[in-house]
Amino acid sequence: MKIVLATTSKLKNNILDTVMIKHAQVESEFDEKQFEDANVYEHVKKLSLGKAQSVLNKVKNSIVIGLDTVGYVNGKILEKPKSVQEAREHVAQSSNNMTRVVTGLTIINQLNGEIVNTFVETKVSFRKISDREIDFYIKHEPNFMYASGFILETVLSNFIDKIEGSYYNILGVPVETIYKYISAWGYTLDDFED
Repeated sequence: MKIVLATTSKLKNNILDTVMIKHAQVESEFDEKQFEDANVYEHVKKLSLGKAQSVLNKVKNSIVIGLDTVGYVNGKILEKPKSVQEAREHVAQSSNNMTRVVTGLTIINQLNGEIVNTFVETKVSFRKISDREIDFYIKHEPNFMYASGFILETVLSNFIDKIEGSYYNILGVPVETIYKYISAWGYTLDDFED
């Protein structure tokens, strides 16, 4: 069985490699800007579905996975920051607060026509992060302009008080949920092809 990830992200690729879900990657050409939904859960579900559907005509007899992850705090969706100042603001909003990391997950099985379109949520509670510590993060985290503006697996992990839910979801690839759905179709890890 061929698994296809609808992104060329190195991080997402490495995560699936780490958990031994063999897969290929195909770049999604989906225009994310066409959707702006106030409901964070519907927002990420629509984006993940669009990404998965955008690669369907490029693959055959595969299971296609589309993912979209955002941060959500104080009723605001934290998308990819447009400036250093906006990235700073995203971290400041999460300081001494609970941030929801929400990933839209779409899995399309081309063999049986079934589609899973759902979301996975992880709650991350942060201690106070001072302005000086935010400056340190901006200076030392080369990827802070990606995702929602904060990379939790490096500098900011020092400020995490509690995580409720999947750690891998924080990284944008909720592997536990992905495998749960794929295994429900009768596939196991040794069925996946390179």
